[in-house]
Amino acid sequence: MVWVARDFETRDSLTMSGKPDQRMNNIAYKRGDHRISTRAGVEIRAEVREPGLGRVEAMILDLSLTGFRMRCMTRLTGEKPIFMTLPSFRGLESNICWKNGDFYGCEFVQALYPAVFDHIVSKYPSLNQDN
Repeated sequence: MVWVARDFETRDSLTMSGKPDQRMNNIAYKRGDHRISTRAGVEIRAEVREPGLGRVEAMILDLSLTGFRMRCMTRLTGEKPIFMTLPSFRGLESNICWKNGDFYGCEFVQALYPAVFDHIVSKYPSLNQDN
């Protein structure tokens, strides 16, 4: 099977071989969703740290190869990259792309490897399938 990665600046397609699964971003692209990859619902207690500030708790609500959505009760400025740490993982550098109340959408500086993504999603599935 083949999945397609999109370059949103030029709208060019790169065809890559791989198994068909929830990372098929061409489906999201066709429905008007501008995410680079499809999200998977998860529920992960994590820590988030902005440089110069302490660690705060956050709940990761969904995850993709390129980013995540989280709920954090502590106000984050978004002026600097943040480091999100999952249990038994190193900190993942990310940038805050949007904020809506206590919810934040973040993009990883370096995308997750598909095997790492699959491992995290299988280890921390969402209990609420509406995410």
